Amino acid sequence: MTPLYKILIFESNSELLDDIILSLDQSVKNYNRSDVDFEIVGAKSMEEVLQLVEEDGDFQSVAISWQFEGQVKGQKNLSAFIQDIKNLRFEIPIYVFSDDEIGMDIVEESDYIESFFYRNDIITDPDFIMGYILNDFDDRTQTPFWTPYKKYVIESNDSWHTPGHSGGSSFRNSPYIQDFYHFYGRNVFASDLSISVDSLGSLSDSSNLIGKAQEAAAYTFNVMKTYFVTNGSSTSNKIILQTLLRSGDKVIADRNCHKSVHYGIIQACGQPIYLDSTYDSKYGFFAPPKIADIKEAIEENPDAKLIVLTGATYEGILTDIRKVVEMAHAKGIKVFIDEAWFAYSLFHPRFRYYSAIDSGADYITHSAHKVVSAFSQASYIHVNDEDFDEDFFREIYSIYTSTSPKYQIIASLDVCHKQLEMEGYKIINNLLASVQELKEHVDRFKRIRILDENSMAEIFPHFKEDNLGHDPLKIMVDFSACDYSIQEIHRFLNDEIGLEIEKYTQSTMLVLLTLGGTKSKVVRLFNALKKLDEGKVQMSKAKSKKNQLINVPKIDLAMLPSEAFFGRREAVGIEDSENRVSAGLITPYPPGIPAIVPGQKITKEHIQYINQVKQSGITIQGMFDGEIYVLCDE
Repeated sequence: MTPLYKILIFESNSELLDDIILSLDQSVKNYNRSDVDFEIVGAKSMEEVLQLVEEDGDFQSVAISWQFEGQVKGQKNLSAFIQDIKNLRFEIPIYVFSDDEIGMDIVEESDYIESFFYRNDIITDPDFIMGYILNDFDDRTQTPFWTPYKKYVIESNDSWHTPGHSGGSSFRNSPYIQDFYHFYGRNVFASDLSISVDSLGSLSDSSNLIGKAQEAAAYTFNVMKTYFVTNGSSTSNKIILQTLLRSGDKVIADRNCHKSVHYGIIQACGQPIYLDSTYDSKYGFFAPPKIADIKEAIEENPDAKLIVLTGATYEGILTDIRKVVEMAHAKGIKVFIDEAWFAYSLFHPRFRYYSAIDSGADYITHSAHKVVSAFSQASYIHVNDEDFDEDFFREIYSIYTSTSPKYQIIASLDVCHKQLEMEGYKIINNLLASVQELKEHVDRFKRIRILDENSMAEIFPHFKEDNLGHDPLKIMVDFSACDYSIQEIHRFLNDEIGLEIEKYTQSTMLVLLTLGGTKSKVVRLFNALKKLDEGKVQMSKAKSKKNQLINVPKIDLAMLPSEAFFGRREAVGIEDSENRVSAGLITPYPPGIPAIVPGQKITKEHIQYINQVKQSGITIQGMFDGEIYVLCDE
C-alpha cells in the first residue's frame, strides 16, 4: 500500500485557488515520487479547512494563502485560526503564503508557522515550495534506526560476533531445531545482532542511529528527551523512580499504581505517602484517587520530591492531570505519570486534554506494545523536566539496560512513533467511530451493556467533580444482568468464538481496541455479545456465586518498605500473618495492584481480601503455596 498525503490549500479567492492547486499539482508530478500518492485539495473558508482537517486523517499539511488581517469580514485572525487547526491535529505542519512586505508581521503572529513563502513564488517557482514541503514530509516520516538497520540485514554480512547462532546458521543447519528457524523465517535471525555493529549505535549511551531514532521520537511526542527501553514499562518506571528519589525522600503515590512503581520506591529506599483507593465492589475495578485527597497529600507533604499517578487505569478512567501538575509544581514537586495504557493520548483531540505530556507532567512512560504498534517489552521514557539530571539517569538506566538489547524491539519503537506522527489521528478517529457504532447497537440489548463515561459517573461519585474522563477504546462490557456466569461467558468467547479477552472481573470484561483493531473484529465481538444477550448459547445458565470484593485495605506502614523488603524474612500461612509486618508485595494479577506492600502491618481485612481474591480464581503474585513472607520476629 502506498500512503496518501493530502495537502490542504486555503484561499478565499476561487480563481487564485485554482491557479495555486494547478501549479503545485504540476510540481508534485515533476518530483516523480513513487513512494507516496500526493493530492492537493482546496478550501475557500476557515470553516471548511477545519472540517476537512477534522474529518480526513489523510491531510498531512495545511498551506494558508493570507492577504491581510480581516480579509473577510468577521473572520478570525491568523493566530487564532492556526491554533484551531493545531487543537485538532497538533502534528500537522502549517505553511503561509502572503505578500513579501508583511512576511515578518505574519511570522510573529504564531509560533506554529512551519514556513513562510512569498505568494508570487507559487506561480513563478512552485518546485521550490513543493520541495520544501516534501523535505518536511521526509523529515516527519524518517526512521533513523529502522531504515539503515533493514539495509544492513539485507546485505547479509558474515557474522563473526555474537549472538552465537550467526544469523540463524546453528538453527538452519540442525536436524533437531531447524523447525524453529523455518517457523520464524530468515529475517528474524539475520536481524538478531549485537552491539558489535558499531554503526547502529548503543542503547546504553544513545549513540549513532539509536540516538537519532530517540531524537525523532522526542520530536513526535513533543518532549525534551525520549529514551527507548527494551524490557517493558515496568523497568521504565523503576528507572525514573530511582533517578529522582534518594534514600528517605517522600513520594506521593496512588496506592493502586502498578506493582513496578511500588518496587521502584522500594529500590530507591523512598518514603511513600499512599493515596487511598476508590473501588466499586459490584463491577470490581478501581477509579483514580480523588483530587481532594491529592491536594491534601501535597499540602501535608510540601517537602515531597515526587508525585506518581496512573494516567489511564486499566479500565480507561482518566485523571485530570492538569490539576495535579498545577498543585504539585506550585510546591516544587515533580510529576511522574505512568501512561502505559494511553500512549496515543496526544494524537487525538478527544484524548489530548488528559494527555500527561500535554498536561505538563515532568516524566511519562508509555508501553508502546500495549495499545500502539511495537513489539512486546517496547517502552518509551519521555522527559520534560528542565532540572533533569541526565548523567545520573544514564547511570540508573545502565543498571537496568542489557548490553545486548533486542534490536527488533528498538526498530519497532522507531516505526511506532512514525505511525503515530503520520496516521495516529486517522486510525484513532476510525476506532472511535467503530466503538461508537458498537455502543449504539449494544444499547438496544436487554441484558448486556457497555459502560461509558455516564456509567462511570454513576459508579464513582467523584467522577464529575474531579473532571475525570474515560477512554472508550477500552470497552468495558457489563454482564451483571446476564443469566450466564462470567466464567462461562469467558469460556464461550474464548473457545467457541475465538475472542481473546484482556481481563475480566466478577461482572465485567475488558476488551481493548488498539491501533491494530479492525471493523471486522468489532463486528465479530458484536455478534458474540448479541448471541449472549439473546440467550442463544448452549451452556449452563446456572450462575456462579459472585463474590463482591471489599475495597482493597488502606496501606498503613509500620516502617519504610525498603527496610521490610531487605530485612530478614520468613514464610507463614496467610491465616497466621495477622499483626505481622509484610516483607513482600502481595499482588492480584491482573491488573497488578498490590493488596499488601512491604512494611505494612497485616490486618484481618488484608487476610479477608486475599481470601476473597483467591476464591475468585485470580492469580496472586507474592504468595507461594498459600504462604507469604513477613519479617522475622526479633
